[in-house]
Amino acid sequence: MKIFLNIEHLKNYNFPSAFIEFATTEPEPDIEPWWLLIYQDGKINYWHNTLKKLYPNRTLVPFAKFNANDDIACFDGDDLSGNPKVLIIHAYASEGWELHGEHPDFSAWLKIAIETHAEWNEED
Repeated sequence: MKIFLNIEHLKNYNFPSAFIEFATTEPEPDIEPWWLLIYQDGKINYWHNTLKKLYPNRTLVPFAKFNANDDIACFDGDDLSGNPKVLIIHAYASEGWELHGEHPDFSAWLKIAIETHAEWNEED
Protein backbone atom coordinates (compact mmCIF):
# COMPACT_ATOMS: atom_id res chain seq x y z
CA MET A 1 0.00 0.00 0.00
CA LYS A 2 1.38 3.37 -0.99
CA ILE A 3 1.05 6.28 1.39
CA PHE A 4 1.76 9.95 0.71
CA LEU A 5 3.33 11.73 3.68
CA ASN A 6 5.13 14.65 2.04
CA ILE A 7 3.97 18.06 3.11
CA GLU A 8 5.53 20.78 0.94
CA HIS A 9 5.91 23.38 3.69
CA LEU A 10 6.76 21.00 6.54
CA LYS A 11 9.68 19.04 5.19
CA ASN A 12 10.80 16.17 7.40
CA TYR A 13 7.80 16.29 9.73
CA ASN A 14 7.98 13.17 11.90
CA PHE A 15 4.54 11.62 12.05
CA PRO A 16 3.85 9.75 15.30
CA SER A 17 4.89 6.10 15.13
CA ALA A 18 1.42 4.94 16.28
CA PHE A 19 -0.07 6.74 13.27
CA ILE A 20 2.43 5.25 10.81
CA GLU A 21 1.86 1.77 12.23
CA PHE A 22 -1.92 2.14 11.89
CA ALA A 23 -1.80 3.75 8.44
CA THR A 24 0.41 1.02 6.98
CA THR A 25 -1.77 -1.83 8.23
CA GLU A 26 -2.90 -4.16 5.43
CA PRO A 27 -5.62 -4.10 4.33
CA GLU A 28 -6.28 -0.38 4.57
CA PRO A 29 -8.09 0.25 7.87
CA ASP A 30 -11.77 1.13 7.62
CA ILE A 31 -12.72 3.85 10.10
CA GLU A 32 -15.48 5.45 8.05
CA PRO A 33 -16.81 8.14 8.48
CA TRP A 34 -13.16 9.18 8.92
CA TRP A 35 -10.71 8.55 6.08
CA LEU A 36 -6.97 9.00 6.07
CA LEU A 37 -5.65 11.66 3.72
CA ILE A 38 -2.36 9.89 3.11
CA TYR A 39 -3.89 7.26 0.84
CA GLN A 40 -4.49 9.78 -1.97
CA ASP A 41 -1.63 11.70 -3.54
CA GLY A 42 -1.94 15.42 -2.93
CA LYS A 43 -4.72 15.32 -0.31
CA ILE A 44 -2.50 16.00 2.68
CA ASN A 45 -0.89 18.97 0.89
CA TYR A 46 -4.28 20.28 -0.24
CA TRP A 47 -5.64 20.30 3.29
CA HIS A 48 -2.40 21.60 4.81
CA ASN A 49 -2.38 24.55 2.40
CA THR A 50 -6.11 25.20 2.84
CA LEU A 51 -5.89 25.18 6.63
CA LYS A 52 -2.75 27.38 6.58
CA LYS A 53 -4.64 30.01 4.56
CA LEU A 54 -7.69 29.81 6.82
CA TYR A 55 -5.81 29.69 10.14
CA PRO A 56 -2.34 31.21 9.61
CA ASN A 57 -1.56 31.29 13.34
CA ARG A 58 -1.77 27.51 13.64
CA THR A 59 0.71 24.85 12.52
CA LEU A 60 -1.56 21.99 11.53
CA VAL A 61 -0.59 18.62 10.09
CA PRO A 62 -3.82 17.17 8.69
CA PHE A 63 -4.16 13.40 8.50
CA ALA A 64 -7.88 12.52 8.34
CA LYS A 65 -11.18 13.98 7.13
CA PHE A 66 -14.69 13.32 8.38
CA ASN A 67 -17.14 12.37 5.60
CA ALA A 68 -20.21 14.17 6.94
CA ASN A 69 -18.74 17.65 7.44
CA ASP A 70 -15.56 19.68 7.09
CA ASP A 71 -13.86 18.37 10.24
CA ILE A 72 -10.19 17.61 9.71
CA ALA A 73 -8.10 15.68 12.26
CA CYS A 74 -4.69 17.33 12.54
CA PHE A 75 -1.58 16.83 14.55
CA ASP A 76 -0.41 19.91 16.42
CA GLY A 77 2.55 20.77 14.20
CA ASP A 78 4.18 22.89 16.92
CA ASP A 79 4.54 19.80 19.12
CA LEU A 80 7.66 17.98 17.97
CA SER A 81 7.64 15.48 20.87
CA GLY A 82 6.79 12.55 18.58
CA ASN A 83 3.39 12.16 20.24
CA PRO A 84 1.48 15.40 19.52
CA LYS A 85 -2.08 16.28 20.39
CA VAL A 86 -4.77 15.74 17.77
CA LEU A 87 -6.86 18.80 17.01
CA ILE A 88 -10.22 18.52 15.29
CA ILE A 89 -10.45 21.56 13.04
CA HIS A 90 -13.73 22.52 11.40
CA ALA A 91 -12.45 23.88 8.10
CA TYR A 92 -14.02 27.11 6.90
CA ALA A 93 -15.25 28.13 10.35
CA SER A 94 -14.37 31.67 11.31
CA GLU A 95 -10.92 32.01 12.83
CA GLY A 96 -11.22 31.46 16.57
CA TRP A 97 -14.17 29.07 16.11
CA GLU A 98 -12.37 26.35 14.18
CA LEU A 99 -11.34 24.07 17.07
CA HIS A 100 -14.07 21.41 17.44
CA GLY A 101 -12.21 19.03 19.69
CA GLU A 102 -8.88 17.87 21.02
CA HIS A 103 -7.35 14.51 21.92
CA PRO A 104 -4.15 13.93 23.89
CA ASP A 105 -2.56 11.88 21.08
CA PHE A 106 -3.25 9.70 18.03
CA SER A 107 -4.13 6.62 20.08
CA ALA A 108 -6.82 8.54 21.98
CA TRP A 109 -8.20 9.94 18.71
CA LEU A 110 -8.17 6.48 17.11
CA LYS A 111 -10.18 5.00 19.99
CA ILE A 112 -12.90 7.62 19.43
CA ALA A 113 -12.72 7.18 15.63
CA ILE A 114 -13.27 3.42 16.01
CA GLU A 115 -16.25 4.04 18.32
CA THR A 116 -17.66 6.53 15.78
CA HIS A 117 -17.12 3.93 13.04
CA ALA A 118 -19.15 1.35 14.99
CA GLU A 119 -21.96 3.85 15.56
CA TRP A 120 -21.86 4.87 11.89
CA ASN A 121 -22.23 1.24 10.80
CA GLU A 122 -25.14 0.66 13.22
CA GLU A 123 -27.03 3.58 11.64
CA ASP A 124 -26.73 2.13 8.13
